[in-house]
Amino acid sequence: MENAGSICGTVYLYQINTYIMKHAFDFALTTYCQAKCRSCARTNEHTGEKEEWLPLQHMSLDTFKNILSKTKLDISYIQFCGEFGDPFMHPQVNEFILESLKHTSKVHINTNGGLRQPDWYAELAKKHGREIRIKFGVDGADHDTNWLYREGVDWQRAMDNMTAWFKNGGSGAWHFLVFDWNWFQVPEIIQRANDIGCKLDIKINKRSWGKITPENEREFWKLAHEHYEF
Repeated sequence: MENAGSICGTVYLYQINTYIMKHAFDFALTTYCQAKCRSCARTNEHTGEKEEWLPLQHMSLDTFKNILSKTKLDISYIQFCGEFGDPFMHPQVNEFILESLKHTSKVHINTNGGLRQPDWYAELAKKHGREIRIKFGVDGADHDTNWLYREGVDWQRAMDNMTAWFKNGGSGAWHFLVFDWNWFQVPEIIQRANDIGCKLDIKINKRSWGKITPENEREFWKLAHEHYEF
């Protein structure tokens, strides 16, 4: 791991294949986020506000270019994670994407989906939909349910953005976290994903905030296997 002088400059390097020595870079582009997800590293679980130790900042595009220009590694993909902020909060995210595609043919991005507008996603999908993989974190079949974890996210905008991305040729997945308050919505989530035409990744939340009870988890698996092929 190389630290470029700030949290936003933190770079994680992964070795993907031992035999052909492919690698991946994971960049935290920003610490800005509109969401107040209580289990997120940037969020105080009790107040929902940003942790005081975390400064608000965007990674410098020059720093990003400098890191990539110095590597001689064969890069399998570059990822923009959402560990401390949503990548689409960065005002220069377009430039980061284009710069990444000079060094690799694959860019992975994690987002809560509620930032920017459908037209932006549609245009990006038409240009780079096969090269960019976006994982949309949406955890409810309606605004109120999604808000229970992803407080601050406009659910309808997230759904519109996700739909625009996949309907225009974008690749990636809908990432659905199962909580004690949304497990019964799985059949509707599966139907919505089919309507949009996107892959659905379902994952059980294992953190304390909203953790599903053992009884409800058993019911969830029964319901899920009736509607979803794992």
